[in-house]
Amino acid sequence: MKKILFVLLSVVVVSACSKSPNVVTLKSGLKYSDVKVGTGSEAKNGELVEVNFKAWIIKDSSDLFSDWSVDSTKKMDLIADSYSMNQPLKYILGSESFIKGSDEGIVGMKAGGQRIIIIPAKLAYGDQGMGPIPPNSNIKLVIDLMSAKVAPVVNMWDVDSTLYKTTASGLKYAIIKEGEGVAIEKGKQVVVNYSGFLLDGTKFDSSIERDEPLTLVAGIGQVIPGWDEGLLLLKKGSKARFIIPPALAYGERDLGKIPPNSTLVFDVEVVDVK
Repeated sequence: MKKILFVLLSVVVVSACSKSPNVVTLKSGLKYSDVKVGTGSEAKNGELVEVNFKAWIIKDSSDLFSDWSVDSTKKMDLIADSYSMNQPLKYILGSESFIKGSDEGIVGMKAGGQRIIIIPAKLAYGDQGMGPIPPNSNIKLVIDLMSAKVAPVVNMWDVDSTLYKTTASGLKYAIIKEGEGVAIEKGKQVVVNYSGFLLDGTKFDSSIERDEPLTLVAGIGQVIPGWDEGLLLLKKGSKARFIIPPALAYGERDLGKIPPNSTLVFDVEVVDVK
């Protein structure tokens, strides 16, 4: 009887161990475990990735790799959920355009895979915090990698310096192509492609890289003031450059890739006006 019980106990232990997550710990301190290994292309820094995700603030470090989406005690700690919004995110991996510290945990995933990533506070938002994320918060991220592919190459346009004009507010702009469609008015819905740069040419954002034009309503404050003013100068089909001073952009705010008091350069193409 003892031998039979020992065998049964051994089976239980082996079975339990087989369900334990295989956790990888990187030198940085970030941890991850694959819930499902994909079969598609492997994500690399510099590629355009599309992801669905959920993110939580970690207040209790027990059961980090269990399914928190079915745990009612974790609801108050949820800070982001693209699934419920039905809005997958596209961005350039390695550009720090997503949750800070997450990029190295996504590198190496294969399309179709799902991964749980635990981001230490020191890799995330540290002792400053960010929005709904308190200072010194560790973050749990669940990522479904939908696709990973080579991103388009985006460079600043060459613009004839004689085209520039300056408005009373300080917005400097150049209309490179006039466009032939409907003029943009306040309250019109517009679809635009754009790339944003610092004055030294450093790119900080591009809808073209993401293969995802931006849709917004012009003139009602959905974008920075320099954009609202500049868009009202354009038509469907227009191409223009906006050089936006800090007072019409993000002022003294530090947005990471955009330092405080930055003058911003945007190359903009109006795809549609509705």
